[in-house]
Amino acid sequence: MTYRTIVVCGGGCYGGYYVRQLARARAAGAMTFERILVVDRDPDCTVARLAAAIMVNDDDGIAANGWSLHLAGDQPETRSADVAYRHFPVQVVTSEWAPFFDTWFAEAIAQPALAGRDAVVPSPLMPHLLADWVASRIGTRRAGQEVSRVALAVAPDTPWQRAAPDLAHYASFATWMCPINCIEPPRCPETRAPRDWTMPAAVRLAALRAVELGAPYDVIALFHTTHRHYGVGMFDVRDALRVDQDIQNMDAVPSLRVLVASVSHCHGALAALQTVPSP
Repeated sequence: MTYRTIVVCGGGCYGGYYVRQLARARAAGAMTFERILVVDRDPDCTVARLAAAIMVNDDDGIAANGWSLHLAGDQPETRSADVAYRHFPVQVVTSEWAPFFDTWFAEAIAQPALAGRDAVVPSPLMPHLLADWVASRIGTRRAGQEVSRVALAVAPDTPWQRAAPDLAHYASFATWMCPINCIEPPRCPETRAPRDWTMPAAVRLAALRAVELGAPYDVIALFHTTHRHYGVGMFDVRDALRVDQDIQNMDAVPSLRVLVASVSHCHGALAALQTVPSP
């Protein structure tokens, strides 16, 4: 796989793990990319220190702030794989996630040909930022209307669900704790049985039930994170471009209803948005 830019959310524990795995994938020739952007509000996060050490070829700094790239069973003479950090194109952007994505996705919309090779590695603990971004784009596209979150018309049919105070809705097919490096394979590592579920299908079924109840959505903004290489899941920036175009195509709809779903095969964060004329 070839990418232009991969954005990683967070430069601490989770983001650092993803950076290491991307370095391993690149060293193995499994994927190529022009740069990794790690977004963290802490200018002294671990990945920022690693990036600074890589820039000046500081082996001690790389060892202190990097994550070892060798496997547990490797022989000592093969452990030079950590040199894959040399010239590794990682940069850290000091920012909160929400304003970063407002700017970065706007640039992608302005230059769709370049953004077609960009992707995002979300954090498993991030809030429903894409619902906020979609609300922001609706506000940009529909001047004179207010956008608010509303309760879901229908929740997806999953064994675990939680509604948050901000009207985000979290759902999962897992009733157990999943490891960060699970790639959601066809056979579930927990149940040892076929994984016969996928959250995008559950979201679409919920949207169909909403139609039957007389509360249809005009746009389904689906962001599907899938495993790419070495335990790293991503969604493509093309998803954001598609959602923005779908919103623009609904200019004639007086009051817009949008279902936003950030999902993997097993887990999802959902939110419903609705516009009303500004008073």
